[in-house]
Amino acid sequence: MKTNKNTMVYDAIDARIKTEFVNLLQTIGYKKITISQLIVKSEINRSTFYAHFLDKDDLISHLQLNLLNDLTQDLPDVNVYSLNDTSIVKGRIETIIQRIYANKHLFELFYSDKSDGLFFSRFSNFSEKLLLQTDIPENMAIPEVYSFAVINGAMVSLIQGWIKRDFAETPEEFSNIISQILPAMFKNIIA
Repeated sequence: MKTNKNTMVYDAIDARIKTEFVNLLQTIGYKKITISQLIVKSEINRSTFYAHFLDKDDLISHLQLNLLNDLTQDLPDVNVYSLNDTSIVKGRIETIIQRIYANKHLFELFYSDKSDGLFFSRFSNFSEKLLLQTDIPENMAIPEVYSFAVINGAMVSLIQGWIKRDFAETPEEFSNIISQILPAMFKNIIA
């Protein structure tokens, strides 16, 4: 497979912008970051930055959504029938929790007051989109708006608690906690 040199250069610059943005986020926080600081740190010009991102809001949104997409990459599909297969459900949960733990520094950063304050809102929206891609909503016994509120609220709160506790439980321990809670919630919501 032939690789386009322009694509490689674009990707390298994109990665450099993201790395420097995360460094600035850690040191001075989202509110204080300016595009001028970012282009100096990234050693690019302003037009190059804008060829990659609309603004710093677009950049942080991009970083957070990519992180969330990576959590569910290549997971087995889930549907109403697979919810009864504990190995599939437990495997999905364990994989997601391991991936969160592998990126814990980003989860801590995006959850901290140094970020834009929108990470868990994006997380909730992301989770809802994942549920909508399954047949689960059409089999819910209560209106999906309330079902989503229960499921997303529980998942987001559990992960926030784990982050607040500085990942006190191992990924295996935390996966077991989630595995005891979420499947039971789904069973109560599905008709």
